[in-house]
Amino acid sequence: MLLSGDVPYPDTIDALEQALRQDHVIVQETRASGDTSGAMARIGELVSRLPFAAYVAVIDAPPDVDAGIDSSRFLATALSRRIGEPGLYVVSASGSPTGVRVIGTGWDETLFSLQANTDSDAVEAASGSYLLTPTVDVEAVLQTALAAPPQSEGLDYEDVSLPDTVVDDLAERERDLQPYERPSRSDLDEPPEPWSTGKRWMVGVAVGAGLLAVLLQSLVGWPGWRRQRGDRTSDRPSTRARAAGSPAPPDIETLRAEAGTQLTALAETLPTAPAGDRHDRAALAREVAEPLLGSDDVLDVMGALVLARAGRRELAIARRRATAPYDVCFFDPRHATATQVAEWRFGDSAVEVPVCRACRKAVSSGREPETLKVRRHGRLQPYYEGDSVWAQTGFGSLAADLGDLASRVAAARGRSR
Repeated sequence: MLLSGDVPYPDTIDALEQALRQDHVIVQETRASGDTSGAMARIGELVSRLPFAAYVAVIDAPPDVDAGIDSSRFLATALSRRIGEPGLYVVSASGSPTGVRVIGTGWDETLFSLQANTDSDAVEAASGSYLLTPTVDVEAVLQTALAAPPQSEGLDYEDVSLPDTVVDDLAERERDLQPYERPSRSDLDEPPEPWSTGKRWMVGVAVGAGLLAVLLQSLVGWPGWRRQRGDRTSDRPSTRARAAGSPAPPDIETLRAEAGTQLTALAETLPTAPAGDRHDRAALAREVAEPLLGSDDVLDVMGALVLARAGRRELAIARRRATAPYDVCFFDPRHATATQVAEWRFGDSAVEVPVCRACRKAVSSGREPETLKVRRHGRLQPYYEGDSVWAQTGFGSLAADLGDLASRVAAARGRSR
């Protein structure tokens, strides 16, 4: 393992690829909070203990990357394709949450990412920070890979996998580095508020009432969803939050393949799962999701993926291998699961919606979260500004449970025939 201290700043994706081929760990000095050599040594040691190759970059996003708060994920994906080697790809680019890709290792990438989020949350809580410095966050991801990498749905990713000693060590380093971290934390001083079933029900009711405003708003112009600013910013103009980028809609064929894989796994698990309400909900989810696979609407295919994952989660709970349902982020079901809430404005109404950690931070800092967008009336719009069942339910984030979501989707499809 080579750890060069003089790797030139990779100011293009091509340059970053070539640099990582030479040295698997790159920590840009301006992103290391004054601890470049220490961070490189620690990260390099963790990488050397993994059972496969790992490529780690803590850098400023190259100018040719314009993916908003999804820049890290974009870079991790691009690098995994360009380098083309199996392994773990971890990128922390300026202005975006850490991006992780797990390629060709036999690990379940979704479960690993969820476990890494849980472990990072534990470090944040222990340190008193609500946004880890880049090098500490990357260390947490690598420690997750070394601790107990989830390889099947049987591992409950909501339990912290890191030993207490590791959490304490990372938390202490976070406290030491925090004063030297470059980004401002002024808008992130409120602790995250946990999501609950009761809040989901209240939000569903509020959004149901808010939908009555859709027709009226369409007559006078659509103001969009926006962050509820609260007392601290009530003196500012009531304008739309600054957008964090407008990525293209998801590729429908890629989604279709992933949804098909998840549905196959659900179908194979159902016959041996314990009978009961959770089994019934999972079976209903499969029944409703399968016809959606052939749809030409990207939202339907995305919905099939959500239903399949949620169904598998119900069966994991029934087998006592998990404890909580699959909760999607309101802004984009491809994000990490929703563990927090954020206030967002719908027309003249403000409601709380369940969100992932990254979206909560985006909202808290006055930015529009990275949102699933689809083409409507000739332009890209957030999916929730439409009138589909997915907009009404937030892909299940606003539904009471999986059974409620599946029933509403089935009813909507029945009406559309």
